[in-house]
Amino acid sequence: MKPLSENLLVLAATAEDIMRRPVHQLPNGLPADFGALAEAIRRAHAQPSEGPRATGAGVIMTEAIEGFFRGQAGNDRYQMIIGTTLPLLKNEAFQARLNERSASQETRR
Repeated sequence: MKPLSENLLVLAATAEDIMRRPVHQLPNGLPADFGALAEAIRRAHAQPSEGPRATGAGVIMTEAIEGFFRGQAGNDRYQMIIGTTLPLLKNEAFQARLNERSASQETRR
């Protein structure tokens, strides 16, 4: 199982890909492993957090990407949500990494 920070970074890369490509060059559906990625982020969001919560933007981003590929790709609203959430997602990926590092240091003691 990948750490949360890695899952959030993969999600950010997927979002960047959507933002950079013109709509007509995007695939017609979600990436093959997106369902597992979204489930891992939602599962982490449902669990209590030891440090600052780092999953809110990830949940929003998964919903926006799923909405974008539900046949509504021409709808600029989803691209706007993806573009707006992307910096927040990157910050949360960094916070998740800090949380993971802090947890690993505590277990070493």
